[in-house]
Amino acid sequence: MAEALTDIAPLRLPVPAARRRGFALTPLADVMFQLLLFFMLTSSLAPYALLPLSAAGPSAGQTLRDTPTPPQSPAPPAEAQVIWHLERGEIRAGQVRIPLSALPEAVAALRRDAVSDLVVFVTRTAEARDLALLIENVQDSGIARVQLVGT
Repeated sequence: MAEALTDIAPLRLPVPAARRRGFALTPLADVMFQLLLFFMLTSSLAPYALLPLSAAGPSAGQTLRDTPTPPQSPAPPAEAQVIWHLERGEIRAGQVRIPLSALPEAVAALRRDAVSDLVVFVTRTAEARDLALLIENVQDSGIARVQLVGT
């Protein structure tokens, strides 16, 4: 019996020919879908140039129906608009250059002239502290709209 086991040849199975695999689009589609979701969830629909500088809604615990309506005044005159260019340490209004140290007086002059719109072009030389100082001074001035435009 021992001789019979050694006389048996090993069984060899045929090796299948190597098949070339095609390019699978499923992983690529999964990655593209994930990228699409990432960009949709992280993008903002509001433009960055329009920053709210004052509280627009009612205070906490107060609904819109509870807020008193202001007395009706005659129609305001045509809205005045001023264009400023914010540079490092100063503001340029046309040919006039105003240092940021004189910014409170300039904002007070806008208030006296009943300016309702302020367009500020932020130049490449302006620093973040210049912009913060401008927004801080304009915030309490009563100017209805401030638009920041990057150049």
